[in-house]
Amino acid sequence: RVLNDKPGVGIKTRKRVLNLLKKYNYASNSSPRSLKTSKTRNVALISKRREERLCSADYFQRSIVYIETGLRNRGYHTITMSLDDREMENPGDLLMLKENRVDGFIIRGPAIKPKFILDLKNTGLPVVLFGNELQQTEVDCVVCQNRKGVYSITKHLLEHGHKKILLLTGPEGWYTNNERMAGYIDALEEAGLTSRIVHMPDTTIDTGKDFFRSAIKGKYRDITAVVAVNDPTAIGVLDEARQLGMKVPDDIAVVGFDDIAWASLSYPPLTTVHSFLEEMGRITISRILDLIENPDLHPAKSIVATKLVIRKSCGC
Repeated sequence: RVLNDKPGVGIKTRKRVLNLLKKYNYASNSSPRSLKTSKTRNVALISKRREERLCSADYFQRSIVYIETGLRNRGYHTITMSLDDREMENPGDLLMLKENRVDGFIIRGPAIKPKFILDLKNTGLPVVLFGNELQQTEVDCVVCQNRKGVYSITKHLLEHGHKKILLLTGPEGWYTNNERMAGYIDALEEAGLTSRIVHMPDTTIDTGKDFFRSAIKGKYRDITAVVAVNDPTAIGVLDEARQLGMKVPDDIAVVGFDDIAWASLSYPPLTTVHSFLEEMGRITISRILDLIENPDLHPAKSIVATKLVIRKSCGC
């Protein structure tokens, strides 16, 4: 339960188990690590491998650029890796671990399974999560104001007079989805309105298109607005609404989250929540380098503000 970040384990017991695993450099199926006498000045940046269209990849690519550039300016190299579920089953098999090629790990996004994160942390090397947080185990992380951001954009739709608002979100286990869903629920409960939530297996243009079509033709025919968990999902909704003969924002209002480059180029331009990726990257870099110098620092969570970006898709 500890290795999978599951509840049902006391705080003291969880810490004791993690300390023992760290002490003995435990990782699933890992070979013994040799003692390091000097730093490699390499940091691994790990993401979940996903099939993404160009606009879906924008957020991913920008975050990589900010982190790579920041590390390079501090005299470090970035080893960028995207792994699938099978490759993450046995992190001890990663060549960079076997050959002691890195000084620490930045793990990007909410799609990474907790067991993989904890396996890497248990090697004794520092780990910082970018855009993710574990629910049960304290691990250094940098996130944006997911909950507050979606609360604000949902309130904006309410101010436009919308009362039947659908949330299109991703898998329930993802931190960002849970936080953004909570912000949506906060706003609707405050207004005394009923939540309408659809979970998707991923948060892409294609899932946005497919699940919006299913919702509008099925259970949620009466909705007048959609809060999409991210901009690619929102862009998928805009495209599908157009194919269904619906006018945005006259027939349905649509908003997103992240403010990717394509948000301002969509038709109509997408109202969204801006994530300050460069600032998140700067904090992530500072934290991983601090941990490399002082591995015994207590885990810290950094939260970066967001900003509502008003365009045309909401009805303004």
